[in-house]
Order: sequence, then structure tokens, then C-alpha cells
Amino acid sequence: MQRLSEKVAVITGAGSGIGEACARAFAREGAKVVLTGRRTATLQTVAEAIVADGGDAIAVAGDVGSESDIIAIVDQTMAHYGRLDVLFNNAGLTSMEVMERDRDVVNMEAEIWDRVLQVNLRGPALLAKYAIPHMIAGGGGSILTSGSARYFQGDTDYTAYAASKAGLVSLNQNIAAQYGKQNIRANILVIGMILSDAAARAFPEAVRGIMADNHLTPFFGQPSDVANAALFLASDDSRFITGQQLFVDGGITSHSAAFAEMRKLTGH
Repeated sequence: MQRLSEKVAVITGAGSGIGEACARAFAREGAKVVLTGRRTATLQTVAEAIVADGGDAIAVAGDVGSESDIIAIVDQTMAHYGRLDVLFNNAGLTSMEVMERDRDVVNMEAEIWDRVLQVNLRGPALLAKYAIPHMIAGGGGSILTSGSARYFQGDTDYTAYAASKAGLVSLNQNIAAQYGKQNIRANILVIGMILSDAAARAFPEAVRGIMADNHLTPFFGQPSDVANAALFLASDDSRFITGQQLFVDGGITSHSAAFAEMRKLTGH
């Protein structure tokens, strides 16, 4: 029995990386997958590949920063499949153009703050707003969100990004509390360094070396590692798990800030 047999899943940011890996994994487990994102051609390529492999998928282009696009995504899902069981809020504003301008509080532009929170926090909130009534009508559902450990760690840059991820934790808790009795679950995947093609291009070798030193695993994560965790939380295997955070981070957040330097000092 496939774990997501007959379930309909909407995945944002599904055209590449983590979103694509999750869409393929969900389809292999029997889900009917709605892939959404801003690039129509990329989404269509992934959807066609899923169908060619025997799965069921459609591409619905849309910007999660736009409420009208969000409504259209949910409406098209219901028109095509007639139900909605899983929502994976995976999309986030992480382009190099934005991240380079998401700086410390004094030097960050207000426009960047607004853009990041609109996509990373407001988008998932509105997707949940419009998806939950259909989930309840269908007997329940599972909402997953891509989070980040930056929400509880201070850093030199990425202030808006970190704040948006902190807000997602509160949003997740409220969804779980407000709709749990109607069989709606909500959980967050706290994702560490995943070496997707985009990450490999974005992070210089020196930065990757620092990150590698601080992982407890001898390797970086791959999109498939997140897909396996997402599949568990989307399925009924996790039916008694809600309002939680599952860390998929190679242990990078579980230790002292001095961990890497102490290993070098002690040789352990």
C-alpha cells in the first residue's frame, strides 16, 4: 500500500531542488501532486517527468506572494482533483539578489523586509487559510512547512529571512491548535545545509567548508533527505504528530557554537 495513495498534495516551490524531490517522492507513494511556483516551463517539465514515470501531477504556476494567485492555486487543485489532503509550504524567497540585500538591521532596506515576509510568512499563512476548509471537508489533512534553524540563531546578516522563519513557528503552532480537533495536522521541517544544485552554485567553497566542519554527519544533506522526512509527515505514519519541528539538518544545530574549533584543537 502506497503511503499517500489517493491523497492530493500541493507543493510550492516544486520546480527544482527540495520541492522537486518531494513532488517526485510523493507521486511515487501514490499522491496526486499539484506542483506550483513562478516558472511555468520548469514546473511543466517536472510534472511531465512524474507522469512519464507513472505518477499523476499537474503544474499550476503562481506566486505565493500574491493572494489572488494563492486562491487560484487552491481553486485549480479542487477543480482538477476535487480534494486537498496535503499542503507543503516549501517556497521561500532565497534568490541571491534578495539574500545579498537582506543584511543587518541598520543596513537592511525596508522593501527587502516586506518582500521576504510577504513570500516566506504571509504566503504560507494564506495558503493554509484557503486550503484548510477543503481539508476539513475531506476529512482532514497535513500541512508541512520548510523552516530554518536561523529563526533561533543570531547572525551577521539575513535578518528578514530569520524573522520570517521565526514567524512560521508561531503560525504552525496556531494552525495545529486551532484545527487539530478537525483532523488537521501542522508540522515544520527545520532544514539545514542541503546541497541542491542551487545551493552548490550559491555557496563558495570556503563557506561550504565552514558548514561541513559544523555538521555532525560526514556529508551534506541532499533534497532526497528532506523528501523522506516530508513523506513521513505527510502520511498517516505520523498521524499522532502535530505542532512539532523535525530537524533535518545533519545535527548542525544540536551542539555548541565552539564545536568545530574544539574538534580541531582536540583532534576528536
